[in-house]
Amino acid sequence: MPAPAGPPRLLPDLDAMTSRYAAYADARDNGRQPDAALLAAAVADDVPAWRHEVHRLEALRRELAAELDRLQGGA
Repeated sequence: MPAPAGPPRLLPDLDAMTSRYAAYADARDNGRQPDAALLAAAVADDVPAWRHEVHRLEALRRELAAELDRLQGGA
């Protein structure tokens, strides 16, 4: 199968996104408002990538459910 045309799709760095959110939540929960405000902007920038990841995982879940249904004879 040939490679898809166009530039390679960059994958989001989920570990970095998770770390940013954890740092934001820690700053928010511990009253460090200046830090929380800066981190909130970084976390907000990650929202499209999180949304894409949720859609990707949902599509994978549907694919796996369909394959399981097929293997179980459509039960």
